[in-house]
Amino acid sequence: MIDDASAFRTKEQVLFDLSNAMGFSPESLEANRLGRLSGEQFKKFIGRCLNPAGIAIVSAIAPFLLWVALTGMREHVSFTAALGIFVGQLLHLSEMAEAKGKISTLVTVGTVLGGLGFAAYNLMRFSPGMYFDLLAREVVAREGRVIAREEQTLRPNGRDPIEKYYFDSKNNRYDVNHACYKALENGSTYLMYVLPRSGVLVSMEPKILQPGVQSAPKAAPVPQAAPPHAPVSI
Repeated sequence: MIDDASAFRTKEQVLFDLSNAMGFSPESLEANRLGRLSGEQFKKFIGRCLNPAGIAIVSAIAPFLLWVALTGMREHVSFTAALGIFVGQLLHLSEMAEAKGKISTLVTVGTVLGGLGFAAYNLMRFSPGMYFDLLAREVVAREGRVIAREEQTLRPNGRDPIEKYYFDSKNNRYDVNHACYKALENGSTYLMYVLPRSGVLVSMEPKILQPGVQSAPKAAPVPQAAPPHAPVSI
């Protein structure tokens, strides 16, 4: 726990706090120990992976659908015919400006370009690595000492700074939320379960010696033969 005033916690308590902060269940952790992503975790991360792609598709198509529908209503033609008319207008902007006016043309082109720009922004947020990780449903275990760190970006006009939290381990950075930052026992050794391509942290646990695993017993000393007795003269 980052808070210096917090009481000592056992490793089991640290694991419980981390599971609540990161949102993984004991069943998911057991699956991660076996190198698999649980169904619960798949449902959690598939939305995070596909949402940017879905928003990009809608942003790119919506302006075209809007203007094609308006063109069809104005020209009293079918949707397919209106699509051809609208695409032809975009390819001949000067004729479009003469027929509809410069302001109407600017609004139409601006709407289309704005949708395409927002689509491009969301495509940049899409992670192909996470997509293939979710298809494979595999995780890898990494062991190391973990440090919780906070990063602040100051903003002008006295506004509150932007705070980001992450775990640092062996030159690897794992972005987390504030609850995870507070739940970590800072500087301890952990087993981290990570998606191999995207490097996303899905669960973690303190390094604990498993029950029943004992150190190898020391070999008993080999008794040495007693030295021969010296002959006794009579």
